[in-house]
Amino acid sequence: MRVRLPKDTRAPLLARAFVRKELGVLCTPEARDRVELLASELVTNAVVHAGSLVTMDLELESDGSVLVEVADGSPAHPVLRDAGLLEESGRGLELVDKLSVEWGVRDGGLREVEPAPAAASAVPSASAPAPGPSLPGPLAALLGGRVPRQATGKVVWFRVSS
Repeated sequence: MRVRLPKDTRAPLLARAFVRKELGVLCTPEARDRVELLASELVTNAVVHAGSLVTMDLELESDGSVLVEVADGSPAHPVLRDAGLLEESGRGLELVDKLSVEWGVRDGGLREVEPAPAAASAVPSASAPAPGPSLPGPLAALLGGRVPRQATGKVVWFRVSS
């Protein structure tokens, strides 16, 4: 199950609603609440620190555990740190570390797509941008005229048992 989230303050709310809707009664209420909290923390981090669109994947595994992956466009990996008593932020990864069975980070977050370039005119103008990548006909049809960009960013993931 996947959801794309905006790069604004609505994203954590939408992530929590997505978890509640998709997990429903598929796992214990305690596990669902834990997933909802931790997903919200990771999505908040992605919006605040990456400033990019966010993709969240949610998977109920055969053993009943839940795997959540939050992808964003920043290559910078989050760092688990000790937040000072009076600091207003910096505890999200600590919650993920304490409340999940395991968690981690890997490179290659979002795979964004861009429109395929229009057919080049016979006479290029001096102000026209350099043509972008082109696709063979069958591949262009398969991708709906969009060209995949190289994967960038990272994926932060965690697993919660139910």
